Amino acid sequence: MKAFTRFHERHPVVTAMAGAAAFTWLFQRLRARLFPVILPEPTGPYDVGRAAFDWVDPQREEPYARRGNRLRELSAWLWYPAEPERGAKPGSYLPAGWRLTSLFWRFQASRVRAHAIPGAPVARPRQRHPVLVFSPAGFPPLYYSSLFEELASHGYIVAAVSHTYEALPLSAFADGRLRLFRPASVGGALKASHASHDEDVHARAEVVRVKAEDLRSLINELERLDAGSGLLAGRMDLERLGAFGHSMGGNAAVELCARDERCRAVANLDGGVWSTVGQEGLPKPLLELFAEHPEYVQSCARSVDQKVFTSVEYCEANREFAVDGWQRLYARALPGYSVQILGAGHASFTDCGLLPLKRGSFAKQALGTIEGRRMWRVLSDYLRAFFDRHLQGAPAPLLDGVSPFYPEAVLAPPASLFPPSPGS
Repeated sequence: MKAFTRFHERHPVVTAMAGAAAFTWLFQRLRARLFPVILPEPTGPYDVGRAAFDWVDPQREEPYARRGNRLRELSAWLWYPAEPERGAKPGSYLPAGWRLTSLFWRFQASRVRAHAIPGAPVARPRQRHPVLVFSPAGFPPLYYSSLFEELASHGYIVAAVSHTYEALPLSAFADGRLRLFRPASVGGALKASHASHDEDVHARAEVVRVKAEDLRSLINELERLDAGSGLLAGRMDLERLGAFGHSMGGNAAVELCARDERCRAVANLDGGVWSTVGQEGLPKPLLELFAEHPEYVQSCARSVDQKVFTSVEYCEANREFAVDGWQRLYARALPGYSVQILGAGHASFTDCGLLPLKRGSFAKQALGTIEGRRMWRVLSDYLRAFFDRHLQGAPAPLLDGVSPFYPEAVLAPPASLFPPSPGS
């Protein structure tokens, strides 16, 4: 007891810090237990399972390695229709190393409850399930869990690739290894650019190329898994394969679908089109889902004042490039659909509108005004209607006109959604 007293006398600051840390830890544990944030309950007839795996692409070098002669190594997460054993419990929203990303995005990951059950058996009696491959951008694949769980509950297997070195602030492999973010993996897209527009187009098109090749590699790996003897062996219907992605991941999904015959339909979630597919078009079913983008309808002078762009000239070039690319894709698709979700921001296509984000979170600044659960409902239903129609031949009247149940959804060509304001 005497030695303990001397410690307090000699190290009061250290003792106070230790006490504060212990109190913070206890407070967070209690808050996570007493006030959890539960993702929306999936509405489909299936429970949902989740699995992860790593692989090495033997045909490609790592484009972002600091040292050469390294092969591209990737990881993916899968959500699928499941029949879990009685008493099986959902896994953590952010497992293992991915939990560290919540410090960057500023929320307490232990408070968030998802529904997918790790390693649960795949559902029967349906023998094979249609497959959707997904490309994120900047966010880890797990930050789209609410959307993937909803799709899986309706019979889809969703495979989301983790583009190594791209997620902020780090990527995690299924075996626990970590890789820190590298700026080259996003082509300078995180801030207003001081390069020329042509230089940015070239840099971001290269990023999209890498991401599209990652998706192609993922499909190759899924074919091997389906032909093997593991959890999903013989359960993936790769003849009914679609692709989708968010931001530059949306461009990557469209690029993949243009170059790979295995892809039958594609959805772009608020992604600019930097690669050549924006000029060439895509003769396949295509859905474009947009947030509101005031920078494409207000005057360029105002956008520069808001520090969205560094010059009026760059703004004008970017607006024409983006809207023209979206319009060409829509017009040349067979068929094309274009939907804007009113009140949505760029981050609204992730789980961020559902997460307990703290003040100052970068993601919070990129959310729109639409409520998180409402965004999840609108986004999920339009995506499912699209893939149900074009992968399963199911009716999808939601795609054919304005619905009174979805007043936030505006169906119109991109050129009509983003007309420049008078005098801009």
